[in-house]
Amino acid sequence: MFMKKIDHQIQYIIYKNISITVKIKKNKYSRNYKVTYDKKCLQALVTIPKYITYKSGYQFAKDNIEWIFKQHIEMIPSIIIEHDKSINIDGIEKKFIFKNDKVNTVKFDSKNITVSSKVSTKHGLVLFNWIKSEIVELTESILLEKFPDKHVKKIRISNSFSYWGSCNTKDSVNIDWRLIFAPSYVLSYIIIHELCHLTEFNHGHKFWDLVDSKMDDRKRSQNWLKKNANYLYRIRFN
Repeated sequence: MFMKKIDHQIQYIIYKNISITVKIKKNKYSRNYKVTYDKKCLQALVTIPKYITYKSGYQFAKDNIEWIFKQHIEMIPSIIIEHDKSINIDGIEKKFIFKNDKVNTVKFDSKNITVSSKVSTKHGLVLFNWIKSEIVELTESILLEKFPDKHVKKIRISNSFSYWGSCNTKDSVNIDWRLIFAPSYVLSYIIIHELCHLTEFNHGHKFWDLVDSKMDDRKRSQNWLKKNANYLYRIRFN
C-alpha cells in the first residue's frame, strides 16, 4: 500500500499574545511565495515553490505577520449558533433561544431568534432548514416578479467563504446561507445579481446595467457587504 506524500507543514506563530496557525504548502506550479488567509479554517496559508524549504516558507509568514494578524483578528471569535448565544443583525443584538416543542419552528422578534425543535439535539438543523426555505422562497419570488422569462432548475444553499452567490450555465443558483443575517435588501441584491447572470454570464457593462434595471442602489448592498463580510463569515454552526 502506497502512502500519500504530504506536501504541507503546519506551524504556529504567536503574535501580540495570539497564536496563529500557518499552513505552508508546496506547489509544483508555483514560481513565487504567496500568502493568503483561509477564512474557513481560520489559518494563514503560505504557498511556496516545490524546491523551497518549509523553513523559508515559515520565515515568509513571519515577514508578513502584520498582514496575517490583521486578517486573523477580523475573523475571531467565531459566532457559534447555539442556545443563549448573541448575534448582531444589522446593528440589532439578538439572542438564540433553543426550545423543545411539539413542532419545528423559527421565530424572529425584537430581541430573540427562537428555534423550537421536536428533537432536543436538532435545533441547528431546524434553523438551517428554515434558512434554506426562506432563501429559496425569496429567490422564487424575485424570479417570478423580475425575471418572468427565466427558469431556474435548482436553488442551492452554499457555505462558501469566498463568494456570496454563484450560478452556472445549467441554470443552477447558489446563495450563501449566512446572508439571512444580513439586511433583507442585501440578500435580495445577491439573488438578483445571480439571476442576472442567467442573461449575462460576465461582469461587463451590460450585466451591471441589467442589475440596475432590476433594483435600486446596488452600491448600498455592495458597501454593506464590504464592511460586514467578515462578521458574517464568523457565523458558524457547530
